[in-house]
Amino acid sequence: MNLFDYLYVDLDKVISLYSQLTGGVVELRETQSEKGSTSDNKRNYDFKVFKHDAGGTTQDREQDKTTIKPYHALLQELESELSSSGYLLDLANFEEGKTLKDSDLRATLKNALCIKCSGRVVIEDYERMKKIGQDFPDIVKLINRSHADKLKGSPEYQESERQIQELESTIGDRNSQAKAKKKAKELRAGLDSLLASSTAVDVVPQWILDGMKTWIDAFLPNITNIRVYPFKDEDDEHIFGHLEASNFTVSDPTAFHFTYGSFPTEEFTMLGVITSVPSDEGETFLPLQEFEKEDLKDYESVERAFRGMFRGFDGIEAMVRTCRYPRVLVHPILVYRQTSPNKALQRTSR
Repeated sequence: MNLFDYLYVDLDKVISLYSQLTGGVVELRETQSEKGSTSDNKRNYDFKVFKHDAGGTTQDREQDKTTIKPYHALLQELESELSSSGYLLDLANFEEGKTLKDSDLRATLKNALCIKCSGRVVIEDYERMKKIGQDFPDIVKLINRSHADKLKGSPEYQESERQIQELESTIGDRNSQAKAKKKAKELRAGLDSLLASSTAVDVVPQWILDGMKTWIDAFLPNITNIRVYPFKDEDDEHIFGHLEASNFTVSDPTAFHFTYGSFPTEEFTMLGVITSVPSDEGETFLPLQEFEKEDLKDYESVERAFRGMFRGFDGIEAMVRTCRYPRVLVHPILVYRQTSPNKALQRTSR
């Protein structure tokens, strides 16, 4: 039996696809809760001869039965249902030797709902990059200050400091003291120049950091990309998509990057809904073609002007989305690491 380490699960999309394939989530476990309340409707009569309660007691009871499908079983069954129903292209099962540049593979992708791929991955968290950019000047100061203090503790630096102190404390005639002070000043200037030129990290101009923040806020707010490289020798071929922050199994971005890193050493598998398969011939669909004529009516001219503004940003959006041939863009549903039992680690009972 294989075990799965799920990094990312879009449970809403999982349930949506599974319910369409099977007609509903299969019930495997039941939990039952019961709510009850008691109310009295009594009128008390106290006579000398007898005591009587008129009215009665009513009880309301409500039962709520909920059915829950085990989390991991649902995810694995979804993959099985997508594959057996003809909606999933698993690159591991495709014809060997073909990559994302193959025309047959791309034709199959255009007629498939989902794709499953495995390989090395990179995680690009733009909000995290923005936060680092904001803190970067202070980080640079800290690193360079640490580097400077380390340099000051070196034997060579300490020897120069000793020479400066000796020169500054020189006694004798005025001419000798002037020469010693001049030499000490030259040595001090040399040390200061050494400290200034031996920074561990170069300072990034503030306008670049401000520009990066503006760019992310305008085009990439709250975007975290994952890129999967399924073919070892094809660096320009990858399947990628945006990961919603709420669907990570490790909810804290800092904890996630500390645990897995933005460039994990292990291979991962991604299953996603295919959203874009760019052509190597470029885009042939021209939505504003209807306005390429003479004698446009006034309302057509206004419409073309407004809709043309959107097309004017296509170039910038292309740079931001980075969705171009031979890449494939998806809506990620699952990201996980799968492992098989290691017989060398198995213990036999005695």
